Amino acid sequence: KKQGLIVCATLVDKVPNLAGLARTAEIFAAETLVLPNTLVKKQDDFKSISASANDWIDMEECKEENLLVWLHKKKAEGYTIVGLEQTSSSKCLTRFNFPDKVVLLLGKEKEGIPVEFLSAVDQCIEIPQLGIIRSLNVHVSGALTIWEYTSQMMKRSKR
Repeated sequence: KKQGLIVCATLVDKVPNLAGLARTAEIFAAETLVLPNTLVKKQDDFKSISASANDWIDMEECKEENLLVWLHKKKAEGYTIVGLEQTSSSKCLTRFNFPDKVVLLLGKEKEGIPVEFLSAVDQCIEIPQLGIIRSLNVHVSGALTIWEYTSQMMKRSKR
């Protein structure tokens, strides 16, 4: 059974990150993975890294220029938009209670989530970091967050 999690990787452009996200999203039964271009699924490096996840997970295309409209559409469908971004109002991932229906918005590899999309985000969350380097790779950040969402849903379903 699919979870109520949509992983939005529209702003991610590196194929290894997209492929890793596809694999992670499939393993944890995300509802959909949103890509900037679904043609990436045909590339050999994507196929290799995703380990056939593209055969099992629903993928949808949303280009960056359509992202704001797409996010508002998902809000209207009852999804909470959660941005993975370090901001002054970000909540710590370990203290955030995920709602059932979530769009996880991932940022660009270097810049994060551009300000024009932050206006559509209901809550930004960040991963606590203890070292000197202040950012994780987008696939790693996405994977940790997908796992935290999954963990919370598993605990919730045991009640």
